[in-house]
Amino acid sequence: MLLERVVYSILCLALLIFIASRYFKNRSNVYLAMVGLQIIATVIQLLSLFTSTFMDMFVQIYILLFGIIAPLVVFATEYMKIDIAEVIDIKMGNFYAKRIEYNRAIECYKKAVERNDKNPLTYSKLGKIYNAMGDRRTAFDKFAKAVELNRKDYESYYEIGIIFSELGKKSDAKIMLDNALRIKPDYTPASELLAVVLCAQNKYDEAINVYKDAIRYEPDNYQLYYSMGIVRTELRDFNEAKECYEKAIELNPDLYEAYFSLGQIHLLKGELIDAETMFKRALYNKDLAGKSYYQLAKVYILNNEEIKAVTYLEYAIEIDSSYRYKADSEPLFAGIKDYLTGLHMVSQVQMKLEKEIDKKVSESNYKTEEYQQMEIEGPQFNYMDRFSGKS
Repeated sequence: MLLERVVYSILCLALLIFIASRYFKNRSNVYLAMVGLQIIATVIQLLSLFTSTFMDMFVQIYILLFGIIAPLVVFATEYMKIDIAEVIDIKMGNFYAKRIEYNRAIECYKKAVERNDKNPLTYSKLGKIYNAMGDRRTAFDKFAKAVELNRKDYESYYEIGIIFSELGKKSDAKIMLDNALRIKPDYTPASELLAVVLCAQNKYDEAINVYKDAIRYEPDNYQLYYSMGIVRTELRDFNEAKECYEKAIELNPDLYEAYFSLGQIHLLKGELIDAETMFKRALYNKDLAGKSYYQLAKVYILNNEEIKAVTYLEYAIEIDSSYRYKADSEPLFAGIKDYLTGLHMVSQVQMKLEKEIDKKVSESNYKTEEYQQMEIEGPQFNYMDRFSGKS
């Protein structure tokens, strides 16, 4: 028992001297705090050696933790050339970055750089913070330094590509993104941005090839199929675009943007029933509701259902009044122009509607099931029914 205490005491003293020497060399608050804890643990251990007093379990745990284990961890990190103070600074920087306390995060990362100016990770993290703050110039410098220190830092290449793209330097952005994908071919964010850059340069075929390569690594990524569908649509390759949208919907049935895009293709091809189905499906997304109502109005105009067209156009205008002027400028809506200028009672469409109502009212039992069906026909659906899965 005495031998064990002697060994413990010698080990505590040796580790205390080691940590104290680290503090005098680095002047780090981490080492200072550890020295303080070690002194307490060592003093208690020495007292137990000379007085033979019994220590309870908690005191023994304290001595073991702060007198032996913690100093040994520091010794091991020093041996492996890991600066624990630098690691803590980076961790604290990450903590503040998540809390969007950017200035405090920068302070922590800068302390880490002062301790080790050869760590590309710290420069990359600084670049992301400056970029989030809108300081592209400084962000670029930090990412460039990260790449200089680590030529395989594909994330920094990607971040530089974003900056170049936002500045309109598409060729430079392409070079950076190509570098990122050369290092990590399955890095989807770089593939997506590269395709966008290529489209901005009117290189649609190259963009499609980029999407195809990305899909090889992520065959279940619905966004890649949807984005490729957009490029196919731009090329007016509607059959291929349709397949892309359908695959995207297969992977994500709630991708309402794809339903809307499919509706446009069906409308362009004169497939009015399919177009109607797709646009009604897109109505589930409130951000697409106005556009979908407007397109449905076109479908009904082409299908010679002017009353429905007016109804759906009215809903589009209620969501966004600009659709009134947009429709007024389109020849397709010439037949309901009086409605668009606000002359409801004299428009031919309104007259047709009044005649239809008069006809039903003149019937002996106009509140028949047939009339009730006519009343709910159109876009006056119950949103709660939609979300509950009722047809």
